[in-house]
Amino acid sequence: MASPPKHLMPSAIGRDPFPHEVVVEHQRERVIEAAIEVFAKRGYRGATVGNLVSTAKVGINSFYSIFQGKEDCFLAVHDQIAAEAREWMVAAMPAGAEWPQQATAVLGALLELIEQKPLAARIALVEVHTAGPAARSQHERCLDEVTVLLRGGREHSAVSDELPETLEYATVGGLAWLLQQRIASGEAAGITKLLPEVLEIVVEPYLGEAATAELIGRAVKSPGS
Repeated sequence: MASPPKHLMPSAIGRDPFPHEVVVEHQRERVIEAAIEVFAKRGYRGATVGNLVSTAKVGINSFYSIFQGKEDCFLAVHDQIAAEAREWMVAAMPAGAEWPQQATAVLGALLELIEQKPLAARIALVEVHTAGPAARSQHERCLDEVTVLLRGGREHSAVSDELPETLEYATVGGLAWLLQQRIASGEAAGITKLLPEVLEIVVEPYLGEAATAELIGRAVKSPGS
């Protein structure tokens, strides 16, 4: 565990101690960082508050001054992971691009993020299902955000009138299941290779097979674009 920032080190003689809220925020960050590892490696059900405080190197009283318990800590961890993922994918979205290019960029960024941060991905897509109804509600809200992005595909579809109303929910659910299974099987490494398959699942219902194949061809030739 890295040492605290200089402004959190013990004050020199004659200096005022640093504010309590600064200490609390630093401890919170340490617990969340440690909790990602603990929840991902032990599983939500196998993790204990003792595991969390020992890994974060904070006192038990400090933990309970920040979180109500293990579930509250997990919710904070999941919320932070979701926020970081949202920022990551928004940053990857090319400004002014049409929906097919935006969807390709966002999905590629999602796979890249899973590959780079497999422990966080395991929490967001696997352990979230074991952490109780509040965690599942947070997860559902995240999926709802993705359905909003997908609905933009209807404006680019020649068969938009034929698309079922529940298409986006079914697509997002299927994509989440696919990623969950890969992560749960320890296959997060190399998951970016799934981009062609993911585009077929997500984009093809709107654009059709030929246009999707062309989109995949460009994405494979220019990864990250």
